[in-house]
Amino acid sequence: MSGDTNEKVPMTVPLFVPQPPMTTSKKAEKLERLVRELALPGGRMVGTEGHDEAAFWVQSQLEQLELEPYNGREFQLPYTWEDESFTNFAGVIPGRDRSLPPMLIGAHYDSVIPHPCADDNAAAVAITLCAAVELAQEDQERDIVIAIFDAEEPPHFQEPSMGSVRFCEDQADERGFHTALIMDLVGHDVRLPKFGALTPPAIRNLLVIQGAESHPGLAKILGDMPSPQKLNVIAAHNDYMADMSDHYAFRAEGTPFLFFSCGQWEHYHCESDTPEKLNYKKMARISELLVNVASAVAKADLSAEVPDDDFTVELEAVSIQKALGPLLRFIGVKSMRSRADVDAFANELLANLTTPSL
Repeated sequence: MSGDTNEKVPMTVPLFVPQPPMTTSKKAEKLERLVRELALPGGRMVGTEGHDEAAFWVQSQLEQLELEPYNGREFQLPYTWEDESFTNFAGVIPGRDRSLPPMLIGAHYDSVIPHPCADDNAAAVAITLCAAVELAQEDQERDIVIAIFDAEEPPHFQEPSMGSVRFCEDQADERGFHTALIMDLVGHDVRLPKFGALTPPAIRNLLVIQGAESHPGLAKILGDMPSPQKLNVIAAHNDYMADMSDHYAFRAEGTPFLFFSCGQWEHYHCESDTPEKLNYKKMARISELLVNVASAVAKADLSAEVPDDDFTVELEAVSIQKALGPLLRFIGVKSMRSRADVDAFANELLANLTTPSL
């Protein structure tokens, strides 16, 4: 070391400045602000000014988080399909071992109609961004990719132009992905018409997590994971609600996945899907759960092969019983022990919702 006492020694500045934990109420306030900023009155349809404005907003949010660009250069991952232009976004919370396959947390930012579409899908984007702040405070072994996808909505849904499809096929690096945690329709209370405004809290607070069948390690994590208070989590096989969002692209690639959703509701794909109808405290609890699940999943060894048997039926049955208990009889379900019982529950619940899906 030089004897010059005036020589300045470089200091290592952490990429993420530690922040004190937020209360549920404060987190709810932040989530509402983010939703209202993204849920533009004129929507975020591909090819519109609103879409361009939303893309600029997503870019600025990732810059504020001080993430690293996924491709090493920019957060923007543009692509074209049949002469139409699109933009995915991806940033990275760096882990200790950059050679490991990263975990991905994602949501889409486009809208299906020229209206706010707050629940579909500004709510999930807001939760993704909030979770990124908390996950960045932790010591992660592997990278965590924060991905905001374009073109999830029709006419691009499950088509080659879909943002998550192009991301998986063209934009992902050679490491692939350890897991993908995807969210869609996570801002609202679940209601049954037979109860109306008097729908019990146990039902209003429902959150469904699909995909545990994609790896037994994920099933174990969900089985061991406590839920935040006032959040009732049900594990469900992906077949019950099918590939209704961006997890489709990752499942098709064989990546273990979890999909978080409160399902469709009466404002689904309607101009009435506006910010004031969302439950921001429920969203704050979903964000808390997402962080806890992501932390556990990122550490999990998922090298074992996926068995052919129906290994998640017990997890699903137990989660349903725990979430709804005595209310199951009001829904028309008498027992909850077997796959047939879970099927009966799913069929009865789907039939009693205002839309044809959870």
